[in-house]
Amino acid sequence: MSNFESEFPSTETLIRLRNTALFYFISGLVLAVIQFLARQWVIAAVAGIIICAVGIGWLMANNPVNKKTGALITAIGVMVTLSKTPIKPLTVLMGTLLSITIIGFLAMGVKSLIRYFIAQSKQY
Repeated sequence: MSNFESEFPSTETLIRLRNTALFYFISGLVLAVIQFLARQWVIAAVAGIIICAVGIGWLMANNPVNKKTGALITAIGVMVTLSKTPIKPLTVLMGTLLSITIIGFLAMGVKSLIRYFIAQSKQY
């Protein structure tokens, strides 16, 4: 492969960048909506249990990347569940961690989208 061809990103790289950007950005938006809608402890508990179930499903995968994603999703499910408990210090701590997670996911999504568009522009 010549030096000219190695300068352009491969299709696999573009697909990976796009999927990463979409995962982070959509996850941040979904978590923000869940945090907004889960004002009651029961709603937060149900949403958190559903998120934990999805995370545990990913943990059972054979792929190590899917296991890491499953661990992340399970931890987020626990945070959602505990973010509206009757115990005030736990509610404050988990709510703060959930807000930081939302901001981090949105920032990583925007960063990955920028990297994707830069790589996409190099291809043409």
